[in-house]
Amino acid sequence: MKVVLLAPEFAASDGGIQRILRLYLSALAEDPAHTSVSLVALNDRPADLAGLALTAATTLRGKPLSVFGAAGSKLAFTRAAWAAGSGASRIVCGHVAQLPVAALALRPGARLAFVAHGIEVWPPLPAALRLALARVDRVFCVSRYTHDRLAANHSGLRKALRIVPNALDPALLEGPPPWVLPINQPPTILCVGRLCAADAYKGYDLLLRAFARMPRSELTHRAEPRLHFVGEGDDLPRLRALAAELKVAERVEFKGRLSDAALREAFAACSCFALPSTGEGFGLVYLEAMAAGRPCVGVRATAVPELITPEVGLLAPPEDPDALAGALADCLSRFWHPAKLREYALGFSYAHLVKALQGAWR
Repeated sequence: MKVVLLAPEFAASDGGIQRILRLYLSALAEDPAHTSVSLVALNDRPADLAGLALTAATTLRGKPLSVFGAAGSKLAFTRAAWAAGSGASRIVCGHVAQLPVAALALRPGARLAFVAHGIEVWPPLPAALRLALARVDRVFCVSRYTHDRLAANHSGLRKALRIVPNALDPALLEGPPPWVLPINQPPTILCVGRLCAADAYKGYDLLLRAFARMPRSELTHRAEPRLHFVGEGDDLPRLRALAAELKVAERVEFKGRLSDAALREAFAACSCFALPSTGEGFGLVYLEAMAAGRPCVGVRATAVPELITPEVGLLAPPEDPDALAGALADCLSRFWHPAKLREYALGFSYAHLVKALQGAWR
């Protein structure tokens, strides 16, 4: 049985969707029902795919693998998807934006699934996508929240919906096990994400304002806490200016984009992770922090409460800098057992994704 994965982007960058679709490709190859695997990526060049170990060879998990990068050409992507669909029993569309092409590539008797990541499928979908939905056999929802939003907006899809939680990239689990930070180290709050104006829902402004209001009396540390941002984007100059306006610039560091190894070190070196996002379809970055043994602070919005439970972190109301400041201070003043946090995160392992995907077709 041949399976095809269509991706908006696979190898050219390291965003959350790109990472999870790489795990999907590997997991699809591990399914005993699949005898060959094809990947068609819209925005990747052939060189991008050739430079990634996962897609550089002609086999994956011992099964024939074919890959095609359309280099941003929608026409080339559509043609390649149509060709890959020949003889395919299953097509998995990695993003709803490519669903019309996936539906076009589908042959009689084949099954079509798409991955519902979050914010892109929460509003009612436009007409072109609703037509493609009629051909969908399965929807892999990364969270209960996304599942429920789709069920509410598209009642005809309810029988097709399956919850398939995202998984941690095994590469981010390499290195030494988590450890307790030295008591004399300045408490550090870490935030990781794209610092782009289009991603204002991530709550970077709110985090800066909360950081500036953190009540010193509730902290058990003598040193002033610090806030580190990892990531880059067009909103960076404005965020720097906001830190200066709030008079915390000397305690806020923008570290830019980091390699996987450096990111693991940043997680391990922080005291807690914070991202007050109101638009998370899943929130993989919270699990990455927990895998390093660090607690998380978020807000009660979208899918975040599905990951951040009282055992692994704290939640504040959305859009409330004072409440968030209190949650940050509370988190820093508690003892969190690193091994227990990591154990929780490993409940979302790659092995769980493989099993969930195989079961979702039933």
